[in-house]
Amino acid sequence: MTLPYLLSIFVCGLQLASALPASKIAGSADINHVIQHTHEDVYYRRDSSFIYARGTSSCTPLTLDQAKLLPGWSKIQQYATNTYGDGGVNIVVNPPEYPNAPATICLQDGPIPITVQGTPSCTSSTGNIAGTITGTTGTMSLSAQQGLSNTATWTVTQESSLAVGVSLSATFGLPAVDSVTASVTTTATITNSLSKSFSTTVDNEQTQSLTVNIPEGKNCVGVLTTKSCNLQGTGAARFVASGSVWFNYDDARVAKNAPNGGKHYKYAVDIASVLTNIDDRSSSMTFSGAMQVSSKTNFGSKCS
Repeated sequence: MTLPYLLSIFVCGLQLASALPASKIAGSADINHVIQHTHEDVYYRRDSSFIYARGTSSCTPLTLDQAKLLPGWSKIQQYATNTYGDGGVNIVVNPPEYPNAPATICLQDGPIPITVQGTPSCTSSTGNIAGTITGTTGTMSLSAQQGLSNTATWTVTQESSLAVGVSLSATFGLPAVDSVTASVTTTATITNSLSKSFSTTVDNEQTQSLTVNIPEGKNCVGVLTTKSCNLQGTGAARFVASGSVWFNYDDARVAKNAPNGGKHYKYAVDIASVLTNIDDRSSSMTFSGAMQVSSKTNFGSKCS
């Protein structure tokens, strides 16, 4: 068999594969029919949301044991029974032959909000800053750190039933204490394990410089107001499952919602399409802790 002939067969095969029609299954119209082996067919949903779009640091693969802990797991099983029937079946997640359609547990989109508990304990003070007199021109140069810092230590008070012991990168929304301190966001790594501690840190302080003209006969100093607050806070990180649960049957069968379709051994059920209420496919980890907030403002000078 000649090389040109082999190349011709290969090209024709590619053309035929690209022309396979789309099919419907598992609550989605965005489905491709894929032939895994000569005797075995499989349906799966092609959906970019299954991929680790937010990066693996905020997601972890879903296991079958974790899937069975989902509040809505029985609804997934019932959907499969109603759509594909009973009989011998092997349920799996994240089969290695379909790496582009993973089932995942991810932190819910958006910063995890921190809620202040009780009334913050705050104190304010104004301090003097010594400056450097330049030459004999009667000017003074001042320099000080101005801005906001927020340090906190948190402890997990309840772990999520999903991804127990897993560490993920999370974004937190820290609240404004009053009109002086603004709300900010920061990132930290959290571990979904009871009594595990983690820290968050924000440091938006920047060096500010000021040149002051010293009036004749006056002494001038720099001034800076610092407000310090101690406060308690709580938060909850929601872990959400998405992706496909695979039902691999012992016998090829037709889906009941597509009676004119072909017989297939494998069907993938999209978790989010069946469990439309996020509470059915999620579990929260809660935490509490203490924050120390410092705000340095009103940098200027006074002369006497």
